[in-house]
Amino acid sequence: MAKYDDCDWKELPEDVQKAAEALGYNKKMWDKDKEPAICDAYFKDLSPEQQEHAKKLGYDQKSWDNG
Repeated sequence: MAKYDDCDWKELPEDVQKAAEALGYNKKMWDKDKEPAICDAYFKDLSPEQQEHAKKLGYDQKSWDNG
């Protein structure tokens, strides 16, 4: 489980919201536990920038790939 999985969008720090948005999330998706298509990709297949955004959300390779 990532660090912010149990948080509502409004509870996320602004920088975490921006990281989530960069990965394709929006408030509605986040609050309804919907995932953008990028979540189907393996961590190693994410760009370095996308990996950094995922890390900002509290993921590492193992938690992303097993999420």
